[in-house]
Amino acid sequence: MALLQQRLADRGYDFEFFQAVRLLERLSPNRAPVGRFSVPSTEVARFEVNQEMGFPASPIEGIEFVEGQPARVKVNFMGLTGPQGVLPLYYTELMRERLRARDHSAVSFLDIFNHRMISLFYQAWEKYRFPIAYERGDRDRFSHHLLDLIGLGTQGLDNRQPLPDDSLIFYTGLLSPHARSASALRNLVADYFNVQCEVEQFIGGWYPLIEETQCCLDAEDVTISEQLGFGAVVGDEVYDQQSAVRIVLGPLSLEQYCGFLPNGVGHEPLKALARLFGGPTIDFEVKLILAKDEVPECHIGPRPPAVREEEEFALENIQLGWTSWVKTAPRHADAADAILRF
Repeated sequence: MALLQQRLADRGYDFEFFQAVRLLERLSPNRAPVGRFSVPSTEVARFEVNQEMGFPASPIEGIEFVEGQPARVKVNFMGLTGPQGVLPLYYTELMRERLRARDHSAVSFLDIFNHRMISLFYQAWEKYRFPIAYERGDRDRFSHHLLDLIGLGTQGLDNRQPLPDDSLIFYTGLLSPHARSASALRNLVADYFNVQCEVEQFIGGWYPLIEETQCCLDAEDVTISEQLGFGAVVGDEVYDQQSAVRIVLGPLSLEQYCGFLPNGVGHEPLKALARLFGGPTIDFEVKLILAKDEVPECHIGPRPPAVREEEEFALENIQLGWTSWVKTAPRHADAADAILRF
C-alpha cells in the first residue's frame, strides 16, 4: 500500500481519474466515500481545480497526501474555472491574479463547490458499476436484489447460514427457480466444494407415524387411518420411496473426506447448502467415496516411529467407524460405505 501511495503522489497524472479515486478509497477504508452526505474533512479525497490555462495533458494534475487529512486531488477536466471551466474566462484570469498575489481565499471558496460537483460526478460513474461498492464492503443494491431472488434479502436473514451470503450470490441462477432439479444440485455442490458429485433421486426410507395416525383395533372413533383399503397401516412406521435425495461425493482424498464428516469443516456448509436448495420437505443423504489409494492403514498399538507426511495426517485423524478400515493388502475398489443423513 505504501508503494501505491508513493506512486500516486509522484505520478498522479499517470492515473485515470476514476481509478485514482477508487485506489484512494482502498488506501483509506476507514474514511467516508466521496459524494455522500459526510463531512468533507472525513472523506478520502478533497478535489481542487487546476487554475492553469495550458492544454491539460491528463485528467489529474497531481495528488498530494497530508497526514490526517484527505488526499488533495487537483483535476483538469471539469470545474467552475480552469482549463475546462464553465464560467467565463475572466473568472479564471481573476483566480490566477489572486494566486499571484498569494491570496488563496477566492480559489478555496470556489473549490467548495468544485469538490461537491466532482464528487457527484464520481458517484454518477460508480452508481451502475456494482463491483466498486462491493469491493469497498458496502451492501450494494445489486447484491441485495440477487439475495432477494433466493430468499435471503431481508436484513434479519443476513449471515445466518454457515456459509457466507456473498458466496451464494454467484449461484443465484441455480437457487432462484422454484422448480429445483438434480442437475442443478449436482452443479451447485460440485462447483462450491470443487469435488466430483452425483445426485441419486428417489432414495426411500422408513418414517415413524405419530400415535394419532397409527391403526388401533379397539379405538372408539374410527379414522381414515383405520379403514382397510384407505389408510390402515400395520406398524408404527411407513416407507416413503421418494423421501430423500442422495448426494454422492468422490472419489475424495483423505483430507477432503475428513472435511465432510460430522466434525469436519465442510459438513455444516454442505448441510446448509442442501437445505437451502431442497427446503424442509426433502431429506438428504451424503455418500462419501474415499479413493482406494487414500484409504489409511489402521495401526493398533504404539505410534510408528517414522511416517511419511501423508501418513501423518491419517494417523492424526483416525476415527472409529469413519476413517478406520481393516486391510492387509492394497484395496482394489474405493471405500464407499460412509453415508450421512441430514
